[in-house]
Amino acid sequence: MKNSLQRHLLRKLASNKSSLKNGFTLVELIVVVVIIGILSAIAIPAFNNSADKAKQKEVSVILASYMKAAQAYQTENSAWPTQRAHIGQFVAVIGCRSNSAAYCKANTPLDYTTTTSAGSWYSPSGLYQIQWNPGSISYMRAIPTGTFANAGYGVAACFNSTTGNTKVVDSTTKGTRVTNVAC
Repeated sequence: MKNSLQRHLLRKLASNKSSLKNGFTLVELIVVVVIIGILSAIAIPAFNNSADKAKQKEVSVILASYMKAAQAYQTENSAWPTQRAHIGQFVAVIGCRSNSAAYCKANTPLDYTTTTSAGSWYSPSGLYQIQWNPGSISYMRAIPTGTFANAGYGVAACFNSTTGNTKVVDSTTKGTRVTNVAC
């Protein structure tokens, strides 16, 4: 009895197996393609945005080191720095002569450490123009430039020689409008 029941079940399974369809239906494939498209539409802009934020962090770190160098100069000399050579005593002030990322990648950065002016220069990547307005409150801004002007996020920094405070603020909006921060 047991053997005949097993044979009957095996025949039944074999006959059902041949009636099963293999593969996916057209509707199932369309649903999968739509889901992949939606995920791509979400992921690609997020990835591009994170790449722009990483470039912003480059100049954010640079401005923070310049502000700390200005603070060190003021502490050591009891006067606020007025030229790149002053902050160059504590940190290398380097940059590119162009706002072209391709040019800056192919050429050695320039050393602005001994330059006696404040003014502006380009970041080592060439993606940002760094502007410095020295004074009892020194302001620096990193403004996206060149082909990166509308895609980049700016950075603003300050050093207050009276209080000794430094501050660096990353912009949350893209473009060349970067306002000074209160120190």
